[in-house]
Amino acid sequence: MKKIFEKQGVLRCIGALMDIVAFILFIVAAFVEETDPDMILKIVGMVLFIVGSMMIVLKSEKHTLAKSVLFLVIAGIIASWLFTSGMFQGSDFVDNKFTRIGLTDIGFMLYYSIYFMMDKIPLLLVVGGFYGVLSHISGYQKLTDTLAEKFSKHPIVISVIISVLLFVCSSLFTQTLIVVIFIPFFVTILSKMGMDKLTVFAITFGSALVGVLGATYGTDSLAAFNNQLSQDVKLGINYRYMIAAVALVLYNFFIVMRVRKISDNMKKNAKSANKENDIFEVEKASNKGKTKMLPAIIVLAISVIVTVLGYINWNTIFGIEIFDKFHEWLTGLEAGSEFYIIQYILGANANALGSFKYVFNILILLLAVSALLAFLYKMSFDEYVESFYEGNKKIFKPLLFLIFANMVFAASYISGSPLNSAFNWILNLVEGFNPYLTSVVAFITSIFHSDFGYVAYTIGSFLTSVYADNIEIAHTIFTSMYGIVQIFVPTSAMLVLGLSMMKVSYKDWFKYIWLYVVGMIIILLVLFTVVTYI
Repeated sequence: MKKIFEKQGVLRCIGALMDIVAFILFIVAAFVEETDPDMILKIVGMVLFIVGSMMIVLKSEKHTLAKSVLFLVIAGIIASWLFTSGMFQGSDFVDNKFTRIGLTDIGFMLYYSIYFMMDKIPLLLVVGGFYGVLSHISGYQKLTDTLAEKFSKHPIVISVIISVLLFVCSSLFTQTLIVVIFIPFFVTILSKMGMDKLTVFAITFGSALVGVLGATYGTDSLAAFNNQLSQDVKLGINYRYMIAAVALVLYNFFIVMRVRKISDNMKKNAKSANKENDIFEVEKASNKGKTKMLPAIIVLAISVIVTVLGYINWNTIFGIEIFDKFHEWLTGLEAGSEFYIIQYILGANANALGSFKYVFNILILLLAVSALLAFLYKMSFDEYVESFYEGNKKIFKPLLFLIFANMVFAASYISGSPLNSAFNWILNLVEGFNPYLTSVVAFITSIFHSDFGYVAYTIGSFLTSVYADNIEIAHTIFTSMYGIVQIFVPTSAMLVLGLSMMKVSYKDWFKYIWLYVVGMIIILLVLFTVVTYI
């Protein structure tokens, strides 16, 4: 026994033991007929299995992201064998039969995983191609080199500024993943400044993830959740303001401490051109005359302005109607009797700035900008196609990880949300609203339901009927716990995408972020307690 502990490590052995105990509890539960003991055994068993599996993963040296996702997929399948499917209908719960996932159902899990990712795949492919082209543009190279050189003098200030910018964009954008359009640019600059991969990830992808926790008016998840609950976006906004402020300040404290820790090695890393830290490596372009940054700056600035103006709902948030009125005027221009030429050129799916609801709205802009820059910097058509394809290849592996991670949600989807049976039992342990039990349910359902709109679809009617008097804080609990899960659980699309793109170990990220997560959970529970009981 001592040799096993020495060889495998204490943490891994404890994790394996917890998994064994979990399966023993599952077996015992099969012979228990009373509801309460049965639920206790199953829920405790699920917790032991997930925690034990994560302990095994965190002791591993390689492929920690893939292993963690695999264990969560297995947990989703196990849930379909333990709990009956069911649906909340107001205060009532409709308990259905078991919909256990078998071997042949795994193919359907893969299908639905891809199906629910269909809006993200085109965006990521275009973003990959876009930066593939930029990496061969001499003006873009010179721009990133110049900024990196200037920013190296103030790494802490620059890190905080980038973090705040990405946090605000993530918090306000109607589509969270749109932030990915900006991240490669910052990754290249920070890497050229000599920062390591984990620090760069924390400043870029990490800040965007914290923006989901501090979502105010934005994120597609919040919009879908509100839509299913038939609630206004301003419900609980004051609580979300407080959470956003605390989340941002605390996270930037962690970033400042991290940058200070690595600051001594930054100059050495920058001089050695440590490009393995930059997955969007800027290649050496062929010299075609004197390189000028101005065309690249102008074109990229226009792209940023259109993206920011398009994905922040200026009318709803600030009452600014000028973009809606301009769009109405522009599309109403006629070239002849009732021949709306601008409307036909833009297309039926064209929206006013501030009303971009889908990721597809921006795709044509990215394609047009990449083509324009290729033309301005005298890139041949063959070079353009090859560089676009090279950028796509860098996205292929992250896409596979996204599809794999989304199989956790697909498992719940095809088995009829079996954990709802456990949630019904938990929420009815006490009469009335309990913020702690609600937080537990919100946390668990966010792990297995990466589609936050689906969370509202399955449990929303219970919240709006039973917790009608506490709907504001209940709403805040679900949105904030979803944000917490997005930061560190590998069912988060942004997290999985960032880790796989930047080749950062999930183990390293977990070791860096766990204290922040614990701190925010404590702060949130204090807030929920004060609002509910004081």
